[in-house]
Amino acid sequence: MPSLGCGTCRARKVRCDQTYPKCNRCIKAGRHCKGYGMQLSWPRRNDTRRAIVGPRPRIKSKQSEHRLVNTTFTDIRLHDVVSLSDKTYGVHMLGLPEVSFGSSDASSSEASEPLSLIKGPAVGPIARLIPADQRSFQYCKFYRPLHTSMPLANSFHLLQPVIQTASHSITSFGHDAPRVRELLIQIALSDFSPSSTAVLKSALALASFHRGNSPQTTAHYKVVALRKLAESTQGRISVTDSACHIAAGMILSTLEIQQNSMKSSHWLWYACGAAKIVKTAGLDVDNLDHDTAALVGWVHYFNTLSRFSLRHWQPHVTLDPDDAADSFHPVVCGNGQPESLTGAPHEILYLLSEAFNAATVPSDPRYETKAHRSHLETLDWKLRNLEKKGPDNNASADTAHPAFDLVVELYRLATLIYLRRASAGILPLDQKFTTWVGQAFELLERLPACQWPFPLLIFGCEAESDRQRMIILDVMDRTSENMQYRNIATVKRVIETIWVQKDLYTEEMNYIRKLGVILSSTHKSVPAFI
Repeated sequence: MPSLGCGTCRARKVRCDQTYPKCNRCIKAGRHCKGYGMQLSWPRRNDTRRAIVGPRPRIKSKQSEHRLVNTTFTDIRLHDVVSLSDKTYGVHMLGLPEVSFGSSDASSSEASEPLSLIKGPAVGPIARLIPADQRSFQYCKFYRPLHTSMPLANSFHLLQPVIQTASHSITSFGHDAPRVRELLIQIALSDFSPSSTAVLKSALALASFHRGNSPQTTAHYKVVALRKLAESTQGRISVTDSACHIAAGMILSTLEIQQNSMKSSHWLWYACGAAKIVKTAGLDVDNLDHDTAALVGWVHYFNTLSRFSLRHWQPHVTLDPDDAADSFHPVVCGNGQPESLTGAPHEILYLLSEAFNAATVPSDPRYETKAHRSHLETLDWKLRNLEKKGPDNNASADTAHPAFDLVVELYRLATLIYLRRASAGILPLDQKFTTWVGQAFELLERLPACQWPFPLLIFGCEAESDRQRMIILDVMDRTSENMQYRNIATVKRVIETIWVQKDLYTEEMNYIRKLGVILSSTHKSVPAFI
């Protein structure tokens, strides 16, 4: 077979004179002649007809673009329960026994002045802490610079401003909600009284849990706090002591939610007990100072969201007969909500509580009544026309932040959506409803994190498309990655269960029945969406 020329000429695509051992053309041009033997052919980099490498593989998509919510045999069993069940779920709300808190013979001069409960922090309580407790207390603390003497500021580095994990696990919503964290520290350090010490030990229990200490250490702090609360009830209980009881109870409720929310309903005892104290001690009067309003507002938030859980959770619904639900919970929170709280957040919470009470199914006798229809329409109108109040000069910087307004709007939209769904067809699912759902998902995309489970649950129920579900999953992932906030795995589990049931269902599920069966079957105890 005749030679086609040397390798150099072939690569240059020119005629080769085929002179041996090297061609004259290459020699005259001063080029290296590759000779006439067999050679591997490698395409040049500028060769447009042949490529050195193949086409680039498709860039691997981001993890958030590929999500899979598995359907298990348990989901199939739950689907059968949802399909066959026609019950209205919810626990009746009864009152707690009357107890005596506060003073019933307050003078008229005291009643005419703003109610002030919180004393300034003292040196003694923190100085008497052992070093381990001081480290835990620092971990728990959210504190601003104090206007105190220099020796106090110099001696106790614990009072320097810090933001730590345990304090941000405390969720509140309402009037000056960010003040709650620093307020708890003020109460805990106010004096050596048993009630103040109970707040301090409760805070240490919460910090111990978040620091990963042994369960025995956390339990020790909690037991000491409960003993101090019991000790403080010996004799007359002042209004300030009542505030300490509320603060300690709310911290312990928060601890129970984060430590045992899937195991017991003990958190509900503390939350409802705090609401009872607010009423019996008269702490929900009109002329509250900012500190008291922040504390009572915290109770109002817990009280309202606990009503949602009690409305829809049913202890007798279970997929495993051998896995009994926790029945140790108070059929409570019917003592009335704190009154006289102002501002858009609390107006929404008041309306949300009414919406929980108004939720019904077509089989309910009041479903067809004009009074019930009128009540639902009034609630809907109030929520749609809830005006945004002007800026409060006394509000904290956090409540004046745009992100706070986004959260308030999230709750308003969640309440509107829940009310329309829970009305069982009385209120229409019209274009306005669709607009509210769209606005909700737009707000979720704008938030860096969302540590409020209730709006996530309501919006998660409305997530129909994959994109909407990705928005929900992404915001929950961002929240979980932010170590300032507590884990929201509980609400994530419920939302994913709801999605599976919606995908299995061939027709629209009854909203009340769906929430009742799913919440009851996924929780052995009263769930806390707080």
